Amino acid sequence: MKKFWILCSFILVLLIGGLLFFDKSIFENKVENKLEDVEFADKNWGYRFLKIDEVHHSYKVTGEGVKIAIIDTGVADDKRIKNVVEGKNFVQSGTSYTDSHGHGTHIYGILSGEDIGVAPGADIYVAKALSMDLKGEMKDVISAIDWSIEKDVDVILMPFGFLKENKEFEEAVNRALDKNIFVVSSVGNYGLKENIDIMYPAKYSKVIAVGALEKDGGIWKGTTIGKELDYLLPGQEILSYSLDGNFLIASGTSMASAYMAGVLALFIEYNNNIPKKELYYKLLKKKGIR
Repeated sequence: MKKFWILCSFILVLLIGGLLFFDKSIFENKVENKLEDVEFADKNWGYRFLKIDEVHHSYKVTGEGVKIAIIDTGVADDKRIKNVVEGKNFVQSGTSYTDSHGHGTHIYGILSGEDIGVAPGADIYVAKALSMDLKGEMKDVISAIDWSIEKDVDVILMPFGFLKENKEFEEAVNRALDKNIFVVSSVGNYGLKENIDIMYPAKYSKVIAVGALEKDGGIWKGTTIGKELDYLLPGQEILSYSLDGNFLIASGTSMASAYMAGVLALFIEYNNNIPKKELYYKLLKKKGIR
């Protein structure tokens, strides 16, 4: 089985058509604490665990100049969301990409929120390909991937997965990979169930497959385990934005994958003098792929 890498600081990075599944029961617990509260800071444990403030200060990186596509439920119309360059709704063509569920907004906050995000300086491209009930049509996700490629993004984040393999979907993912775009995805929240494998696209060998850590540093019990798992990052009780302008605590491998995409953005900015193809190769080498 492939070695599981627990990514607990940026230093390690520098060395380096089924039905969508999402466990709705873990997406809960609203928090209304203000950022200056000590209790709030304690709840934001994933950010502290990865020493993001220290990384921003020591390495002078915030993800500036890095383009990230978030394929999800969209993002909220919220004054805290300031760095979205462009967005598109693939569920209902011609309509707003505003989040109608909350999952995409929560993911955005972890990834790039100005006060809690790993890469607040990144340029965000929002592809709304999941509906308000968190279901995704394969054709919409594929269109979102192709749109992200057209926008010449550096990272595509898909914090979800499909149980069944699909040839057209794999081809779309490969089109992104062939452009040296880092593709990040969550492995799934089936850890407590038997005979469930890592989901697609995380299961594809060149996709960065992310599982979740608990607060104590152990593997979160919901993380789907399999040989394709590459990284473990904070995923239990993660604080981020909610649709109503407050904060929300949620658990899942989706949250961990958002942290991974953010760390990648810092990695890319820090190494902006190195061709993206070379950075891409280095990461695949770390994954054991030549």
